[in-house]
Formats: sequence, C-alpha cells, structure tokens
Amino acid sequence: MAEPSIEAFEIKRILIADAPWLFILEVIVRTVFMFVFALIIMRLLGRRAVDQLTPFDLLIIIALGSSMGDPMFYPDVAILWSACAIATVTVLYRVQTALVNKFPKYEDFTQGSPAKIISNGILNSKVIGKHTPTQDEIFLLLRNQSIRSLGEIETAYLERNGSVSVFKLPADKRNPGLPTLSQDMIWELNPHKAYEKVEDPGFYSCYKTGETIWLEKGSEFPGCEGNIWISSEQA
Repeated sequence: MAEPSIEAFEIKRILIADAPWLFILEVIVRTVFMFVFALIIMRLLGRRAVDQLTPFDLLIIIALGSSMGDPMFYPDVAILWSACAIATVTVLYRVQTALVNKFPKYEDFTQGSPAKIISNGILNSKVIGKHTPTQDEIFLLLRNQSIRSLGEIETAYLERNGSVSVFKLPADKRNPGLPTLSQDMIWELNPHKAYEKVEDPGFYSCYKTGETIWLEKGSEFPGCEGNIWISSEQA
C-alpha cells in the first residue's frame, strides 16, 4: 500500500496538521483551564525563591511542566488524566516537605547536606571532588559575591541547591590568598610550577588548595596538590 505523499510547504499541514481549524478554539479553552489549574497548584505548593530550589524541587517542576503542557494542545491527552497526575505530584511534594521538616536525616538522604568547602582561606579539594560544581564554577560564584581572593573567607559552604554561602573575615583580619580566577585566567598572573626558582619575593598561593606562603627570591616553589603556584591577591 502506497504511503500518502507529502506536499512540501503545504500551509494547512504546517499550521494545523490534520486537525480541523475549529480545534484552535479547543486549544485556547484547554490552555485557559490548565493555566488556572496551574495557578491553584502553585498556591498549594507554597512559596520558594528560585535560587533556593533543591534538586527535588526541579524534579517537581519538570513533572508539572510535562503534565500541564501536553493537554493544552494534544487532542488525545485528556485534561482529567493530566489533572489527576498533577494532583498526585502535588500530594507527593507535600508529603516530601512534611518528611523533610520532621526528619533531618531524611532531608540529608534525599537532598544532600551542606558541605564546608573553604576554611580559613583553604580549599577542601577532597570535599569539592565529591560534588558536581568544579573549582572554576565555585570561583565564579565567589566572584559574583565580589570576593577577590580566598584570603577574605573564614568559611564557605556548598549548599543543597548548589549555591555557595560565605562567612567573610573582618577587614582587618584578611590575609593574602588565592585569587578567585578560573583556570583559563591564571596565565595573567604568570603561574609557576613546583620546584622552579622564585624570581620575585612575595606571597604565592597553590592553585589547587589555596595554601599561601611567603617565598624569598632564589628559593624553590614547594610541591603542592596540583603543583601550580600563582601570585597571591593581597589583603
């Protein structure tokens, strides 16, 4: 049996496929219904800032987006079934929230726990290696908070939602530290390899850990994790 031929650039096929023109009105009605229903669901889910979204919240958004979007324009997707799916997701979200509020260990299990990634200007590379953000991404988040070097930081935590919370040292207690430059930017500071001779005395920081030391002219850059040293940002 010969397959039906397709006429290129056929306006009706491009615009409405095989549906009748009146289906446009049904799409409008479906969209209005789902939009109003979505507003009600969002009110039931409660308030949360976008930058506070956890991985579970993002999962809920994806599930709701699929359930709400499909019945708006797919004629074979019944609105009632989508409404049932959305209601189920909403109940699951409320149950999850109740469990998180009641059992802290459950929250840690499902959403992870905050991790200390910087302490007194030193990066905990082992902790960072266990999580998704790279050192470059963490430095980007620090630069967005106008932090020029790790010497300004007392402690910093990688939060459940991927943001970085920082406790700064008082201005009079800040130290020279590793600049918060990404790896493709450190060439500006003339990086040095371990065991090279020091040409200019000063403070230098290990790029992998943030360890900062004073080195005299003629001495050698010591070995460190990563074996790359760059000039420290002065306090």
